Amino acid sequence: MNISLPKQLESKLTPRRKSSEGSKRVQGEYGLFFSQSLRSLSVTASLFPSSKFLASALLRPIDFGTAEVIVELGIGTGAITKEILRRLKPNAILVGLDLNPAFVNHVRRKLQDSRFIPILGQAERLGALLNRHGITRADAIVSSLGLTAMRPAQRSTILTQIAAHLNREGVLTQYQYLVAGGAAKWVPNLGQTRFAEKEFLKAHFGHVSTERVIWNLPPARVYTCRF
Repeated sequence: MNISLPKQLESKLTPRRKSSEGSKRVQGEYGLFFSQSLRSLSVTASLFPSSKFLASALLRPIDFGTAEVIVELGIGTGAITKEILRRLKPNAILVGLDLNPAFVNHVRRKLQDSRFIPILGQAERLGALLNRHGITRADAIVSSLGLTAMRPAQRSTILTQIAAHLNREGVLTQYQYLVAGGAAKWVPNLGQTRFAEKEFLKAHFGHVSTERVIWNLPPARVYTCRF
């Protein structure tokens, strides 16, 4: 016996393939980030990709109406990359840099956008990597690098490279997890050491402002740096 259902009820009972596929994709990204972060927890101090709230705080200081070249350091699974591309002008360029080939390959497949240039490489060689693509300076640099866990010489080299290849009117946004900048006794258990990141950034930039982002795992502090 055939029973006809009202169209509204039928639509509710019909499996939502797109929603299911989207859910699997998100789960896959979290799994990738989780597995890769376990290998370098002392650097990332997180097992979760950046939240939309952290992405918003990192991108708010950027003038997307005028920015021609934006550089992202540490693209991970592309949570922030996707938000940059959503705001980016049609004729602008986003250069995304990461040390992890799994992340670079994942984001290259995920975000097939002619404005996006994914690069596997070290931030210490930022200038040389940009020059390969005919780029000398960026209008904005968004950094997810774990400066806290780096050797002093390494972080100084990276900031020197950033300062040398950022336009004088440009902006750097960088974040640090609150646990790494605080006095919590359990911070060393994550492989983190306390680091006065704002003071370090002020040695390279004349103006450094901060914003706390509680809705992130872990909660973070965003630094906005200008010359």
